[in-house]
Amino acid sequence: MDTTIRSMVVHVCDSPRSAQVLGLARRLATEHGARLQAVYAVAPSASGAYISPEASSLAVQLRGDTDKARQQRAADLVAAAGGEISFASVMSDAATEMVQAARNSDLLVMGQQEPGQQHGLPEGLVGRLLVSGACPILFVPYVHETPRCGERVLVAWRDSRESARALRDALPLLRRAQRVELVRFAESELAGPEPLLRAQAYLRLHGVEAELKVLQRPESSLGERLISPWTPDASVAEALLSQAADSDADLIVMGGFGHTRLWELVLGGVTRTMLESMTVPVLMSH
Repeated sequence: MDTTIRSMVVHVCDSPRSAQVLGLARRLATEHGARLQAVYAVAPSASGAYISPEASSLAVQLRGDTDKARQQRAADLVAAAGGEISFASVMSDAATEMVQAARNSDLLVMGQQEPGQQHGLPEGLVGRLLVSGACPILFVPYVHETPRCGERVLVAWRDSRESARALRDALPLLRRAQRVELVRFAESELAGPEPLLRAQAYLRLHGVEAELKVLQRPESSLGERLISPWTPDASVAEALLSQAADSDADLIVMGGFGHTRLWELVLGGVTRTMLESMTVPVLMSH
C-alpha cells in the first residue's frame, strides 16, 4: 500500500483566513514533496426578481463584477503564499468540482467555516466531500494561530471502518510526528486498552510508536440533551478536544461519520460538533 502524499488540493476563498490555510497546505506539500493546487470553488452570487429588464441587466452586471473581485482576491492570496501552487477557479457547480478534485488527490485541505460567514460555499459541501470525495480532509480551524500541525497527534479510535481508514490515511503525517497518542472511549472505568493493541501493532509495522489512552465515555446531562440544537455524542467531541489540549496535541485524526444519501443534512454527532468546535487541525476520513 502506498502511504505517501504526492497530490494535494487546498480550497480557498476570498477571506483573509485563507492565507493561514494556504500557508499550512504549502508547508505540508513542501515537506512531502507533493504537488499543490488551490481551488477557488464557490457558488455564484444569488439572483433575484426585478421590476424591469434594465434593472435585471444592471443587477447581473453588478453580480458579475462582485464575483470577479472575489475571485481576484482569492488569486492574490494564492500568489502571496509563494511556492509553486497552481490556481483554478470554479463558480458554477462548485460542489461537484471539489468532489472531483478530491478524488484525484491524496489530501484535501480546507478551512473551518467561520460562524456567520458563508463565503460562497455551497450548502452541504463538507458533508458531500466527506462522503463522496474518497480523500482525507484536513480541516484548519479559523482560530488556528500556530504553525504547528502534526508534531503531536491524537488519534481517536473506535472499531469502525471510518477509524481504520483515517488511521491509514494519516500514516504519512504520523511517521513524521514526535508523539502519537491512540485514544478510545470506553463505557466503564475498568475497561482496558485491548481494542487499541491491534491498531498500535499496525502503526508499529509502519515505524510509528503510539501511546495508548483509554477515556471513560462522557454522559450527556439532561440539560445538555434539552438544549436545541443538540447532537448525540457531542460530549465525546468535547472530550476529544479537552484531551487534545491536555496532551498539547496539534492535530486530531478521526473517522468522519455521515450518511451517504443524506450528506447535505446529516453528519454524525461527533463529526458535526468537531467541525463546529475544533481548536486544532482535524484530519477526517469517511
